[in-house]
Amino acid sequence: MHNKNRLVKISFLIILVAVFAASCTTRPTPEPTVDVNMLATQAAQTIEARFTETALAMPSETPMPTYTPIVATATIGTIPITLPTTGVGAIPTVAAQSTLPAALPTATLSAVGDRAVWADQSIKDGTKLKPGESADLIWYITNVGTTTWTTDYSVRFFTGTNFAKAGNNRYAFPASVAPQQTGSVTIDIVAPTTPGEYKMAWVLSNAEDRNFYTVDITIVVGE
Repeated sequence: MHNKNRLVKISFLIILVAVFAASCTTRPTPEPTVDVNMLATQAAQTIEARFTETALAMPSETPMPTYTPIVATATIGTIPITLPTTGVGAIPTVAAQSTLPAALPTATLSAVGDRAVWADQSIKDGTKLKPGESADLIWYITNVGTTTWTTDYSVRFFTGTNFAKAGNNRYAFPASVAPQQTGSVTIDIVAPTTPGEYKMAWVLSNAEDRNFYTVDITIVVGE
């Protein structure tokens, strides 16, 4: 009996050893496959979570106060001033002008200095003279200025062909000419020997040889 129980125990131990050995030699379970996309997603979520935590940990920016200009309003008070009407320092009362004059006086304007106007001449422009012919040219001139022309006033050659006798270039007034009067001055002329049209101009000059008017003559020389 004891041998039979012993045999059973030994058989049971052998079976356990065999089962244990079989379990040790069993094919190992394969490692699970790593999902790369899942790892990338998890990494991105982790980074985002860290940035969020950092942003939340930072202090909020304090807004700058809005500048509002302050306009000072000055109040000007009225200071009463009482002026004395009598005694020392009193201000005299000025009577108001009741009416204005009907018209202001008109100033009388008059001519000033040396002024002249041509009146006439003895030889008209375009007169025909023979070559070498002599003649007296008389200019009649009216004094319209405010000064009297004395015998120191004269006419002087100015421009053109001087056909005055002997080439003279100045002739004095023979008498004084008062304002608003007409005087005369005579020039001896000699027609040039070459046929053609000739013109000369002379100027009136005062005692200081200041020119103030111009006269001229044109002649035609021919047979």
